[in-house]
Amino acid sequence: MLPVPLWYCCDSLKSLNYSRFGWLGSVATLVSLVACYGTLAAIGILGVLGISIAFDETLWAGVIIAFAVLAVAGFGFGLLCHRQPWPIFIGGLGVAILVYAMYVRYGRLTEISGFILLCLAAFWDWRLRRRLTVSTRTCGR
Repeated sequence: MLPVPLWYCCDSLKSLNYSRFGWLGSVATLVSLVACYGTLAAIGILGVLGISIAFDETLWAGVIIAFAVLAVAGFGFGLLCHRQPWPIFIGGLGVAILVYAMYVRYGRLTEISGFILLCLAAFWDWRLRRRLTVSTRTCGR
């Protein structure tokens, strides 16, 4: 039987898993979605009420992309725990698609595809973290 690596059982790993930074990817993904579609809904509601506002769409797209990039950085904390790079790859692909949709050529389907990939990466990271939490309870098998 091979010895269990130190990083697999250490207390710092468990504290990192339960820390606030463990939720950074999921929360930043949610904030990116809300920044996009929540702002759009708020503008629509204000328009129905007869209130019009002017805002910089480039800045709006920048905020959406910034939170999406922050989400992928949050998946990096998951990489430290579960050693699986796939959430970062999928999330990075989602961010790349979002950047393309926001700054190169907008398409509703392209934008939704980017958000779907980002949400898929957040879900995958969460599942891997959850599996790791269960397996560390039986550490030293």
